[in-house]
Amino acid sequence: MRFECKKTENCFAASETWEYRLPETAETFAARLGGWQVKENRNYRRPMMTADRNGVNVKGVLAGNVIRVSFPEVNWEAEKAHFEDWLSGEDAGE
Repeated sequence: MRFECKKTENCFAASETWEYRLPETAETFAARLGGWQVKENRNYRRPMMTADRNGVNVKGVLAGNVIRVSFPEVNWEAEKAHFEDWLSGEDAGE
């Protein structure tokens, strides 16, 4: 999958947060997150999703195509690389 990525501000004390613009909605993306703890909240004016796995946190508005991903500060570079490999389809094991 093609995506755009940029560093963004975060509110988590011990994490690195990046914004990803996807060619699909966050709702479609969430449906592909096997092995993640995914939650949808449709009670908001703009329904949203969150997903967590191994300290990596993903958030996005279901109808939007932008997700924010927070990686744990301790190993954020490795986790980010692993996430981006999976997202681009290079990590067939996920």
